[in-house]
Amino acid sequence: MAQEGGTTRLAGLERAIETGMMTGMAAAVPMGIFAMIASASWQRAGFYTPMYRIASVLDPLPLQASLEEAAAGSPSFYFYPQPMFAGAAVHLAIGGFFGVLFVLLVRALRVRGPVALAAGVLYGLVVAALMGLLLLPVAADQLGGGRQIAEAASIVGWPTFAAWHLLYGLGLGTWTLLRP
Repeated sequence: MAQEGGTTRLAGLERAIETGMMTGMAAAVPMGIFAMIASASWQRAGFYTPMYRIASVLDPLPLQASLEEAAAGSPSFYFYPQPMFAGAAVHLAIGGFFGVLFVLLVRALRVRGPVALAAGVLYGLVVAALMGLLLLPVAADQLGGGRQIAEAASIVGWPTFAAWHLLYGLGLGTWTLLRP
């Protein structure tokens, strides 16, 4: 009987992790779209630049080309598929990771109802601070990402960076609110 209870708990944890991955990736999609719209419009840095910034650890040339084209004053839709899709994949993976943490947290705290939206937004802002102040600088140092990764929050502007993550958190909170 003890074995069956442990198996049930393990299945529940596995389901929570799977749900967290999918929820985090789903919440990362509108965040990424918003980041690209912000980059192409008021930041005037090029539409795909956020994805190139993520992939610049592997290849900084597409990021440089996108920024140079945007600096020249033309609408920048410089598209180079491999680094754009690599950046998008890493963005979704990181969203999935933080989604798992969020789902495990709200499950442990039994967050339900309208409080879930607030919890998601707050979580998104905490992720922004954690990424901008600690994780991106450490990742840049360890992976050779340089200034574009280490100072990403400052480069895009903290209000915009926070808005990206607020949207991510809103997606997570909405899932928590609407889940069956």
